[in-house]
Amino acid sequence: NMEKLPDVIFVWDMRKDALAIKEARKVGVKVIGVADTNVDPTLADYPIPANDDAISSIKYILEKVKEVILKAKSEKSSK
Repeated sequence: NMEKLPDVIFVWDMRKDALAIKEARKVGVKVIGVADTNVDPTLADYPIPANDDAISSIKYILEKVKEVILKAKSEKSSK
């Protein structure tokens, strides 16, 4: 149950999720997006230059995203 808009969204394929990016920007939600060579990296507030098709790239980046989320949750709960 979402009671408020998220502060940020994570987008893997910025071409396929262009509408989500547009809507997020419209309401002030920041965008983290994987910027392959076939997309405009300025579409994301925080672009991650990477190959969005390679399985190894997907696994690596999502593992790092997971680590950051878990660390943030841990820090929030310890306050």
